[in-house]
Amino acid sequence: MRKILLSLNLLACVAVAVAACAVIWPQPGVAQQIRFLPPSGKRGVTGNSLTLPQVAIGRETLVLSPGGVIFDDNNRTILHGSLPVGADVWYQLNDGGQIQRIYILRPDERARLDGKQ
Repeated sequence: MRKILLSLNLLACVAVAVAACAVIWPQPGVAQQIRFLPPSGKRGVTGNSLTLPQVAIGRETLVLSPGGVIFDDNNRTILHGSLPVGADVWYQLNDGGQIQRIYILRPDERARLDGKQ
């Protein structure tokens, strides 16, 4: 019985060590992932900050839909108040004309979109 408990204890220590290495070890290629922008989106530049749910893009004042998401240039979700003024964005509207998603464009995405236009 004692041998079984010692082997289980050793197994638990090995599992913790493997999990710690997986967390600490650098993950190659994570930062180089390509983000796929929705093809039905539009490009614009954010304007002055407005109260939620309004968003100024270009000369338009649009409404952020319930459940609308804003992604920064690292593909993290950000709050409405963190949307920078003058940011180059790609946004997608829902069927009601409200903004469903906003993507703050990275330099490689801007270059890719400039090449398409």
